[in-house]
Amino acid sequence: MQIGRRVVIRGAVALGVMAGIIGAPAKAAAQMTPWEETGYIGVNYMYQVKDRVFTESLTATIFDETASSTISHASGGGGGFEIGGAYRVWKNLAAGIAVTSFNTKDGANISSSVPHPLFYNRPRLGVLDVTSGDYKEVGIHLQGVWVMPLTEKITVALSGGPSIFNVDQSLIAEVQPVEIGAPFELVNLSATTAAIRRTAVGGNVGADIQYWVNERYGGGIFLRYTAGSVDLPAAGGDQSIDVGGVQSGIGLRVKF
Repeated sequence: MQIGRRVVIRGAVALGVMAGIIGAPAKAAAQMTPWEETGYIGVNYMYQVKDRVFTESLTATIFDETASSTISHASGGGGGFEIGGAYRVWKNLAAGIAVTSFNTKDGANISSSVPHPLFYNRPRLGVLDVTSGDYKEVGIHLQGVWVMPLTEKITVALSGGPSIFNVDQSLIAEVQPVEIGAPFELVNLSATTAAIRRTAVGGNVGADIQYWVNERYGGGIFLRYTAGSVDLPAAGGDQSIDVGGVQSGIGLRVKF
């Protein structure tokens, strides 16, 4: 998927540029100014960028003939929330965790070939756009965090580790023709949806830039790339979709 590849490349480039900008001075600052806090927590509003596209296919017997439907799903990014933190375990190294949650609409375009009630081998075309579907994702990101105080006010935390994703995806369970009436040349469609929940495993890497107003409270911005894949039991066969994406956010930080 071309858009998905662009998102991955942009996320990797953004993290690489950030690491390059802060890398050398951060290394020197980390050597001169050890991180002496016990840990910190953060609460953020975030936005996740990711496009997901996959296809289902359904068949049914109608008027002793086979009706076939192709369902194209598409969903994009969305806003959500993130809460996380880190606890120092050795020098500048901390064990961290972040939990992210967001949801977005999943649009489904249905195109069906529906047999004619009066004539054999004379199918009609029916189309329907379903806008009531949803895609929901909760990510649990385990992290090793290297915390680098650059100044008394600014700290940078680089992180990475495994991720677990819980995904709820709307699928089309059934497509029904809705006859308009004689001469039955046109047909409408209705559809029944079902929510499917699956779990995926992947990874994450990111950076958090923190600005401390005083000894305890501050704010921060983060950029993180998360990735995984999950198999959905879609009609016509399992469909593998990518989960996660490029996440960015801003919020509050509290030291403890």
